[in-house]
Amino acid sequence: MPLKKHSFNDDEEPIFDEAEITVSKVEMAKLQMDAAIAAYFDRRLVASITLAGAAEEIFGAMLTRDCIQNSVEKIASLPPLRAIFDKQEDRINFLNNVRNNLKHASNKLEDDFAIAELDAFFMIARALGNSELLNIEDTRAMKAFRSIYTSKV
Repeated sequence: MPLKKHSFNDDEEPIFDEAEITVSKVEMAKLQMDAAIAAYFDRRLVASITLAGAAEEIFGAMLTRDCIQNSVEKIASLPPLRAIFDKQEDRINFLNNVRNNLKHASNKLEDDFAIAELDAFFMIARALGNSELLNIEDTRAMKAFRSIYTSKV
């Protein structure tokens, strides 16, 4: 049902379709991944990072529930990051810096910050890593992106 203009009269139909749909977290995250990948190729980096970050977080939480180390935890354990930061929490905060800057505004000193294509690329790759660890079937877009990033890494 398309949206209608609202006249604030009680006798008119509601302006929103009141039907509900049920979605699984996995399907929702896969939809986010498809949209993130499309945004990446359209060079809409903010949307790509935000959507891929949301999917990465969902998949990562599912791995944590199953006591499996997620992609950001694996990356944070690599020797180059261990050489820079002593604490795992600091390494994870470093890896999540761009995603968190796009989601939060608590620190006025971070109102302006830089993002790059590589930030979107790695966020999608992290989410794909988590989905692979969960044995989630890839969508066509996920398969296509995976073939690109495996050839670059």
